[in-house]
Formats: sequence, C-alpha cells, structure tokens
Amino acid sequence: MTFGLAGLLALHWLSTGGVAAAAGGDRCAARFPEVTWGEYSVAAPVTVATSGLNEAMSERFAEDAARNANRIEADFGGVDGVAVCITAQETRLDLGGLVARGQRLHVGAFGAEKMLVISAVEIGQMSDGIAFGLADIAAWNVAAEIGMNDGYPQPLAGAVGHWFLARDNGRTERYHSQLVVNMFLDNPNPEQLTADDETVWTASSQDDPLLFDPQFIASPIGDFIDYAVTTHGTGVLRQPQQDVWGPLEREWRIALKDELLANRTGQLDAVWGIAIVAFFILLTVGLALQRRRQKRRAGQKRPTPPADETLFGSA
Repeated sequence: MTFGLAGLLALHWLSTGGVAAAAGGDRCAARFPEVTWGEYSVAAPVTVATSGLNEAMSERFAEDAARNANRIEADFGGVDGVAVCITAQETRLDLGGLVARGQRLHVGAFGAEKMLVISAVEIGQMSDGIAFGLADIAAWNVAAEIGMNDGYPQPLAGAVGHWFLARDNGRTERYHSQLVVNMFLDNPNPEQLTADDETVWTASSQDDPLLFDPQFIASPIGDFIDYAVTTHGTGVLRQPQQDVWGPLEREWRIALKDELLANRTGQLDAVWGIAIVAFFILLTVGLALQRRRQKRRAGQKRPTPPADETLFGSA
C-alpha cells in the first residue's frame, strides 16, 4: 500500500460560529505543534481538529468522522476519546521518519495513541480513510480491553474495517452480490471444508501505526463480518479467536452457496412458468386462427349444383 499521515487539534468551535483557543483536547497540537489547529465540536465520542482547511471542508470532514465514530462505537466500541486530526494537502508535519522523505502523506491510524491523522491528498477518498482508520483504531483498543496487548488479530481486523467502510460508502449489497458468485467459484463444495482449509484469521497482529492510502483499501471481505454479526450478534466481534472465526467462515461460505442455488432455482422456475404461459397463449391463438381459416374457406366454396336426374333415369 501507499502510505501517509497528518495531524491536528487545539481550538474549539463555538456555537456562535467562532473558533476559540482550545481549553483541552489539544492532542493533535501537542503531537504536531508546528502548525495551527482548529477544533470542531461534534456529537460523537471523538474530537476533530483541522489545519489548513476552509470552514466548509472542515465541517464536512468533521461530519464524516462523527458519523463513522458513532456507528463504530455502537457496534464495536473502541473509539471513545480518539482524536481525529485532518490537514490540508499542503500542510507540512513532522512525521518522525514514519513516511519516507518526499512521500505524500495520506492516512495514519495510531491505535495505542488513539489518534487518526489524515491529509486531504484525495478529497474524494477522505470519508473512506476516516471510516477504515477509525475502525482500525477501534480494533486496537477493543483488543486491549479484552486482554490482547499486541492489537486485534489480522487479517480479521482488516475485515472488520472493511465491514464498517462498506456500510459507510453504501457498497454492502454490491459486495455481497459479488461474493455470492466468487466464493462458489473459489470452492463449490464449502460443506467439505475441514479445519485445515480454514483461513487463518489470527495469523498476525495489527501494525501500529497503520499507514495506508484510502485509494487502495477497497475489499468485499466485510461481507464475512456482516454475516457473522447478522447471525451471531455484535458480541462475536469481541471473540477474535481462530476457533470462532474458522468455523464461521465455513458457515458463511455454505450460506452463500445456498443463496446462489436458491436464486438459480427461482430463476429457472420463473423461466418455466413464462414458457408454459407462452405455450398456452400460442396454442389459443393458433386454434383461433385455424377456425378463422376454416370459416373463410367455407365462405369461399362454390355452391354445389343439384344433381342432373336425367343421368340416372332409364332410357
């Protein structure tokens, strides 16, 4: 992936519309003191600060952060107290060697610090960066809450992030439709899968910080998390063990196959139904045309003249 970071936080947006010096919550400013920050109040468990952005853009990104933070906190937890720091593309931050010299800043999710740093390099991808970044930080902190000090296991953490991302950008149904077919092509007999065939969902732990470019994070794998939560509740997200998620993957694959076959059967039934109706319509029309032709022929026949009786008389 292409990587990047950014930072902010320190002043408070008043209800009157002004910006005042931050009375607290200046964590972005403390980490990146070389720039000036404006903090925006949001109805969410996170704080949002921006640097180098106009008021309209700052408010737009603050709304993105609030929307995602509220959703993640409700379904997963782990984002309470996170500082979201958003800078303009031109803002120069001291990145402490995290990003190579001359490389453009994108997104950095600092799990242990509870800080999401974003640079508006790609305006159209900002919401994706916020959603995925906040989910990654949430996973790190949920892991700490349940006694896992090295972060949430990977690739499970990434799948959780993709679930929240797909929900925010409205791609949940599209991704599900793709996987109904793709998973069947990958393995048409998921009921035969054994423990040795399972994806190792706990192969490693999260990187901290996670640096990424939101252009290249899209994935439909969040559908797996959607299935797990729909069938087992959000509590399953706090059970990141292989013996939970390995069997869940098999269960999910079987459900996708059943859905594909059900759809195919339904389509075939519809085709047969249409064919039968069409047959009877054609049969009715054909019989009507045949009777019409018979009547027309009968009307066109010359009347038969009476028999010449002299032909049958005796001489």
